[in-house]
Amino acid sequence: MEREAERARLRRLAVSFSAFLVLAAVLGGGFLLLKDRLFPPALSLPEGVKVSAAWRLEAEGPFRIGDLIPVSLEIEGVSGVDVRQLPLSAADLGGLELVKEEEPVTRARKGGWRRRTRYLFTAWRTGDYRLTTDNITYYTVDGEEAKVAVEPLELTVVSVLPADLTPETASLKEDKGPVGLPPDYRPLLLALVTGAFLVLLFLLLRRFARRRGKDGEAAVEELPPPEPAHVIARRRLAALRAADLSAAGKIKEYYSELSFCLREYLENRYHLPALEMTSGEILQSPVQAGLPLTQQAALAEVLNLSDLVKFAKHRPAEETAAALFSLVEEFVEATKEEPPAGALPGEKEAMTGEGETPANSDQTGSGKAGESRA
Repeated sequence: MEREAERARLRRLAVSFSAFLVLAAVLGGGFLLLKDRLFPPALSLPEGVKVSAAWRLEAEGPFRIGDLIPVSLEIEGVSGVDVRQLPLSAADLGGLELVKEEEPVTRARKGGWRRRTRYLFTAWRTGDYRLTTDNITYYTVDGEEAKVAVEPLELTVVSVLPADLTPETASLKEDKGPVGLPPDYRPLLLALVTGAFLVLLFLLLRRFARRRGKDGEAAVEELPPPEPAHVIARRRLAALRAADLSAAGKIKEYYSELSFCLREYLENRYHLPALEMTSGEILQSPVQAGLPLTQQAALAEVLNLSDLVKFAKHRPAEETAAALFSLVEEFVEATKEEPPAGALPGEKEAMTGEGETPANSDQTGSGKAGESRA
C-alpha cells in the first residue's frame, strides 16, 4: 500500500510539473507574440521631428541579374500624425522591375507608430540602380500639411558570369539562387503555443476523467442487481389486467400488449431479441426447441392468435382473452429463473420476486372475471 501511495504521489507530481511546463510555454509564447503591443519600443525620431522615412535593403549583395531584391520603406510618426503614402511609379524604380508589393504593416511605438511596406524588385541588366520616391506628405493634428524627404537607395546588379571569365576557362559558376524575404516565424510560434495549450487541456481532462472514473466505480458497485425477467413480466401483466382493455372493446390493443409482455419476457429471460423477431422466427429459435412440449404449445398459441388479431382483424371470443392471459402467466411461472444454490437470502428474494404480489396470485379471480364476462 505504501509503495502504491508513493507511486501515485510521484504521478501527481509528474502531472503537475508537466502542467506547469505547458503553462509556462503558453505564457512565454503569448508574451513573445504580444510584447510589442504590451511594451512597444520607443520611436527613433530625433527631437522635434514628427515624421521620418527611409529605404531599407533587407539582403546583402551583390545582386545578379534575375535575383529577387527585398527592400522595405519604413515610416515613423508621432501620435496624431496622418501620412499619405503614394504608390511607386516607373520613374521611382530607376529601371528596376517591381515583382511584389505587400500591404503596409503598422505597429504601435511609444509615443507614435511605425509603418513598414515590403517590396520585391529584380533587374535584367547589370549596372547601378537608384531607387527613389516622392516626398511623403503628412498632416499634423492641427491639419497642417508638411512633407518629408526620403533618401534614395542605391544598389548594384552584376553579371551572373564570373568577372575573370576568359574564352579558355569559360564555365558557369553555380547560381546562389533567388533572395527571398526573411522568414516569418510568428505562425510557427502561434502553432506551438496552441499545441501546448491543447496538451495542457488534454492532461487536465484526463486527470478529471480518471477521478470521475474512480468515483463512478464506487457508485457502480453499490447498484442493485437487475430485476429478474419474471418479476418484470408479472408487473406488466398486472398492469394489463388493471387496464381491462378486453372489456372496453379494445381487442387489438389487448392482444398486442399481451404479445409484447411475452416477447419482452423471452428477451429478458433468454437474451433473445424477441421484440425485433417475427413470431415464426421465435418459434424456430433454439429457445423454442429447448422448452417442454406444454410451454412450446402455449408459446405458439399466444403468438399465432395475437398475430391473427393484429394483422388479420380476427376477433376471438371474450373467454379466449382470459384463457390466453392465463397461458402467459403459466408460461412465465413455469420458465422463470430460479436462484442458484447457495444464494444469500437477499439474493433469493430478488430472484423470486418475494415481497411483490405475483401476477398469478389472482389468477383464479382473473378466470372468474373472464367467466362472468362470458
